[in-house]
Amino acid sequence: MLRPETETDEPAAKLICIIDHARQTKELADKLAGLGYATVDLQHDMPPENCLAVIIGHSIDPELKLAQVMSAYHPVILVGEEQGFAANLAAVRAGVRASLALPLDMVELGAWLTSLSQSETKPYSIMVVDDDEIAAQTYGLALEAAGMEATIVTDAVKACDEINRCAPDLVLMDMNMPTADGLEVASVMRLSRKNLSLPIVFLSAEKDMERQREARKIGGDDFISKPVDLEGLASLIAIRAERARALRQVMDRDSLTGLLNHARFKDRVADELGRSRRTGSTFSLCLLDLDHFKRVNDTHGHLCGDRVLRTLAHSLQGTLRQTDVIARYGGEEFAVLLVGTDATRAQIVMDKVRTSFEQLKFDGPETSFSVTVSVGVSSEQMGSSVEGLIGRADEALYIAKDNGRNRVVIAPTLQARSA
Repeated sequence: MLRPETETDEPAAKLICIIDHARQTKELADKLAGLGYATVDLQHDMPPENCLAVIIGHSIDPELKLAQVMSAYHPVILVGEEQGFAANLAAVRAGVRASLALPLDMVELGAWLTSLSQSETKPYSIMVVDDDEIAAQTYGLALEAAGMEATIVTDAVKACDEINRCAPDLVLMDMNMPTADGLEVASVMRLSRKNLSLPIVFLSAEKDMERQREARKIGGDDFISKPVDLEGLASLIAIRAERARALRQVMDRDSLTGLLNHARFKDRVADELGRSRRTGSTFSLCLLDLDHFKRVNDTHGHLCGDRVLRTLAHSLQGTLRQTDVIARYGGEEFAVLLVGTDATRAQIVMDKVRTSFEQLKFDGPETSFSVTVSVGVSSEQMGSSVEGLIGRADEALYIAKDNGRNRVVIAPTLQARSA
């Protein structure tokens, strides 16, 4: 059995089991390798526990008996030419999670595998701010009993620092506290741009409607009067947190690839840089650029270019860890934050992405083609600011391009540059 992955581990390849005829199995395994997945040709044995999904060829399992057995233990993806309603209904009854037509669309398969690898949703993180420790603990226990994670803060002065540490989905805050009241604390939180969309729910025995309106005016999303029904509180907070997380997905994500956007990535780098200064932790920042991408668009069309972009996104998601941060930085450029990884190991990880991706074949309107990627790497030791780190990675990317493309380059040290 595989041990749990930690921040300092290199990414463990996600495992896909294939049940199909030999030739189709080989072709599919090659394509999945380009997306960063390891494969096992599974004919008679049960899949190992760490299997992410089982892909079954419909032609080898026409009655879906294997699919029905496998779906009790792992997500099953059915691949075949039968795609009518009757065939899909039979697949649903056999417990199949997805049914893909031939010839296989690697973007669609990549999207399914990405969603399966991310299907274990993190519990909602709620920060409870209340100077009454007993009350705060009571609310926290009610939230945890409902499957959420609760962080208790009894000193209003520390609330803003705690937000940066735990990045909650929602803040549940008492209105009346001695150091600063809830409205003041909320206003301080809103001074930071990244907290403008953070939901804040106020708790208070306050009956003054004008006071409640004031709370909503400064960005309070709801106002709950004391005494509180704990079960109702947990239900309301879960609904608010779910809505906030969905909204954040829209605001923070690139619409084409589903990756983080440019602005949110820089926020995450700033958070990690702050953590590194506090704890001495290491991280690396990588900029990736598709080589000769304009030629892809000009020769094969922009729709084909979009497929290349989405496929690289799925390849990064398939290869890297859940703790790593992946973004579309702009155009054909991507950015990756490798947590707990120094520059030397980051180069190894990115080279794995590079070599896997160049194996993929894309089908253009008239001919198939492949695409390579160049990568520049910097680490937390190479800059004291977000812009500095990005600049060093960009410098390394330029060197990679200038030296022939399709390579991974670590930014030169300050000593080497001045030599």
